[in-house]
Amino acid sequence: MKKTLLIALLLMPFLGISQTKKPVDGFLGIKFGSSKEDVITALKARGGVLNNSSTDKDVYFTDVKLGPRASESLTVSFVDNKMYFGAFYFKPDHDAEVFADYKALVNDIAEVYGKGKSTADYNSPYKEGDGDELQAVKAGEAKIFTDFKSDKNLLQVKIKSTKDYDVYVIATYYDNTLLAEAQAKEKQKAKSDY
Repeated sequence: MKKTLLIALLLMPFLGISQTKKPVDGFLGIKFGSSKEDVITALKARGGVLNNSSTDKDVYFTDVKLGPRASESLTVSFVDNKMYFGAFYFKPDHDAEVFADYKALVNDIAEVYGKGKSTADYNSPYKEGDGDELQAVKAGEAKIFTDFKSDKNLLQVKIKSTKDYDVYVIATYYDNTLLAEAQAKEKQKAKSDY
């Protein structure tokens, strides 16, 4: 009996290690660094419809689901034919649902990636709990997001308003190394324009 208990106690740390959460290394089974052709093929296989306004650096899709949620659109960005960014845009049926949709998505993602770090910053005269949170978001006076960090990568879920005051829940996936490479190329291009 004592031997069985001792063995169980010795194995517990190893069992805990095997229950670690998934790293942020891409989305929908598509790894960061994948080629544009591979990404398009994978997303079409999931029912995604490629938008004609896609460019060399960005591709746009509709009809792509993230888990059970249908996104209004998905943007995927590339640098040197390597995927480094993906953004899923979710439009609630009613603006008042945006906070519930945000919390539900954050909770679902936390089950996969572990607990994220949430932030809710409001500019005066707005504050959390005042009943005017939606107005603050629409006015651009609130930053509400949750970060899930993993090594050099980031998954962020946020609430954002457009210029037309449409409110979205957005899930963005970043490979920060490739993002820095893309930003450096943009800077270099901007300088060469002079």
